[in-house]
Amino acid sequence: MKIIQIINPKAGHGHAEAVKLSKQDIIRYTTKGIRDAENAVIDFCNQYKDEEIHFIVCGGDGTINEVVNGIMSADASERAFFSVAPTGSGNDFVKNFKNERKIHSIDLIRYNDRYAVNMINIGFDCNVADKTQLYKNKKLITGSSAYILGLGNVFVHKLGQSVKLTVTDEFDVIHEYDDEFLLCPVANGSFCGGGFNALPLASLKDGILDMLIVSKISRAKFLSLVGDYRKGTYIDPETKEIKPKFADVLRYIRCKRVSVSGLDSICVDGEIEKLESVEIEVVPNAIRYKG
Repeated sequence: MKIIQIINPKAGHGHAEAVKLSKQDIIRYTTKGIRDAENAVIDFCNQYKDEEIHFIVCGGDGTINEVVNGIMSADASERAFFSVAPTGSGNDFVKNFKNERKIHSIDLIRYNDRYAVNMINIGFDCNVADKTQLYKNKKLITGSSAYILGLGNVFVHKLGQSVKLTVTDEFDVIHEYDDEFLLCPVANGSFCGGGFNALPLASLKDGILDMLIVSKISRAKFLSLVGDYRKGTYIDPETKEIKPKFADVLRYIRCKRVSVSGLDSICVDGEIEKLESVEIEVVPNAIRYKG
């Protein structure tokens, strides 16, 4: 088996390059820019076609995303898997596993012709992620702190975005929404923003996506919501019902597919992509992750 360490030298203020692995015969590859990790993984998968490959990602959620897209693009998910040495600013993907030291078969989110590992954010959260980039590269600012600073930046500007949503839920019932919304995350995992437990019922191994639709609300209402949104306590984990004080502004939907139009951009695993529309669906048991 080939063991390949993919290192993003810019992740976590440069901490990724300091990760030293004790394994013998390891191949170290340091990325040089956007999509370089993805292209390198494709090349390695093509080079070692007859061997199992273990990619060890030294970086954050964006680097994980590139490695996964590389494995899927090379059609190598049956013989390649990945682990993570979390050295990014947010590290939200690994928070879903709680130090479970085993190989997991996990779902992916397919959006148009690409894949997301953890979450796609639309609306307010996407704008926050964009502003968070202003703070992530500053020393002494953690992922969660950068997200909070980005949130404050966006909060003082206009809230709400008009989009059209077509959602196929877990029972194949189609729902349509055409309105102005505050935010709309579509999730494989629970966490975003460096530790916000935004979709607390989400699982990467259940073959279903979790989606939260938040109506456009006042800043005062937002302030009353954001603490529960951060902790994931706006929904009862037993009954799976939105708590009464949020029931008029939140919808929590477990779904298979989502179509969205009227966009400027989306946030995919913490990275911004410019898109006017997107088709999203779950891909069950798509890839292997070793905790």
